[in-house]
Amino acid sequence: MKPLLIIHGWSDEADSFVALASAIETTSNRTVLSVYLGNYVSLDDDVRMTDLVNGLQRAWTQQKLPTDAKSIDVIVHSTGGLVIRDWMTTHFSVKGRKPPINNLVMLAPANFGSPLAHKGRALYGRVIKGFNANKRFQTGAHILKALEMASPYSWDLAQRDRFQDNAMSATGVRTTVIVGNTGYSGISSLANELGSDGTVYVATANLNCAAIEVSFPAGDRRPKFNAIRKSRGDTAFLVMDDFNHSSIAYKDHKHAQKDALLGFILRALDVSNTENFKQWIDDCESHSAAVLAIHEGDSDSHKHGFQNTVFRVRDDQGYDVQDYVIEFYNDTAKGDDDRLAELFNKDAVVKVHAHKDNGSYRSFMIDCSALYRIIEAQDQVLNISISAMPDLNEERNLVGYRSFGNQDIGQMTLSAQGVRDFFIPNRTLFIDITLTRQQKDELFWIKSLDDMV
Repeated sequence: MKPLLIIHGWSDEADSFVALASAIETTSNRTVLSVYLGNYVSLDDDVRMTDLVNGLQRAWTQQKLPTDAKSIDVIVHSTGGLVIRDWMTTHFSVKGRKPPINNLVMLAPANFGSPLAHKGRALYGRVIKGFNANKRFQTGAHILKALEMASPYSWDLAQRDRFQDNAMSATGVRTTVIVGNTGYSGISSLANELGSDGTVYVATANLNCAAIEVSFPAGDRRPKFNAIRKSRGDTAFLVMDDFNHSSIAYKDHKHAQKDALLGFILRALDVSNTENFKQWIDDCESHSAAVLAIHEGDSDSHKHGFQNTVFRVRDDQGYDVQDYVIEFYNDTAKGDDDRLAELFNKDAVVKVHAHKDNGSYRSFMIDCSALYRIIEAQDQVLNISISAMPDLNEERNLVGYRSFGNQDIGQMTLSAQGVRDFFIPNRTLFIDITLTRQQKDELFWIKSLDDMV
């Protein structure tokens, strides 16, 4: 039996996982000496993700945990998912070494952000969470920046470990993500967001993400884009109905389905080869699809399937474009008569968040269930385009982008089937947009001396 390490999330501590560790120990016959609980400081504004990654490496070495490939199992909760992913990429994958993790179980990981992160950076977050911090009224500002929706950190980490050769495949680390779909009750319900478990979105927990690159050339020309790239490496993804961010970590001993949860965790830990991992992936997919189907027709869209659609906008000179608007519309209608645009923005887009430190990164939470109904009812194509500032059509602007006029820029056009391929429930899609930066002749000119006199 392999040793097991459990790592907690932001503002938590190792003691919270004694119950889970004990249940696993009792049920799976792991001896007490082989279960380890990782603890780290997260409520400190000076601590960065790189500090946690290097701290994990140091603690791993000091505890003399095994370093051979597939020699230890790991469970992480929430922010612990980012820590372990960054650690594997930094200390193993980029150095050509295989990480020591055999089976990795992620419980409600904040893989691609949490809607609570930017709230934790606000005043009330510092008061509520920071009151008991080692440094009074600190909440781990740098960690929360990494956890924020559409963070540059989560974007860059995904490029390193999801869209390049990585450890999380059937022949490397076998990863299972388990997440609930129900928010908190009582006073904590104030934190709930549509499509979340109270802290993370179902879509942002799922490691099975995708990416596409889109460039808009100058003039009214069709944008250039490649096919959507799926993330590399197989991971199992399991959605459990009626679990929130806390209960999915086996913290609610009165939960009616806690034994079923423990059973799923143990099965994820017991995967022993490629073939039964593939079967486990299929079983998780079937279970999650059944959970999604239960709520497909609900008038309450809290448990619908959402896509976390993350945009990053830069120009062809490499500069971030932070002042822009993403437009969803049908170009057969004009202005206020565009019923598709109205319905899309009112019913399909449920949340938009621009990263506080860099607005070129933005998350659009799209209700796929609502979007499919809109497209089918309207029987129209969906166009996606962008308008950005500075607008070169403005007389006083010498540099910028021509994107506001009808003949300035093209658009992506999605058919009804294209919409279903582009917007998929319970995943994150990274859209990397490049605009063409232009300059007016008045910016820099050369004249002969004769013309000057």
